[in-house]
Amino acid sequence: PEDLNGDGILNAAELGTDGTFNAQVALGPDAIDGTVVNVNGTNYTVTAADLANGFITATLDATAADPVTGQIVIHAEAVDAQGNLDVADADITVTVDTLPAD
Repeated sequence: PEDLNGDGILNAAELGTDGTFNAQVALGPDAIDGTVVNVNGTNYTVTAADLANGFITATLDATAADPVTGQIVIHAEAVDAQGNLDVADADITVTVDTLPAD
């Protein structure tokens, strides 16, 4: 599932049937194979394929959206083998809207 029209809102059709969506998190220039990237509390270990792509793909649950606003803040940070923490420059907010249009 992805934001097909680039409007920052994931609708029911874009989410699909499993209620999850993928977020591509760009890797910084210092990322190496084995770097651990934490996205919203889940750890992802960077692989050679991720380095070639320039990003990791994190799977997020749409039910984590705020029940009033429908928004999910995506926060990523990485820890290298020496324990250095690198936090993304900015969090990204997406909106989940699974209600039918009026």
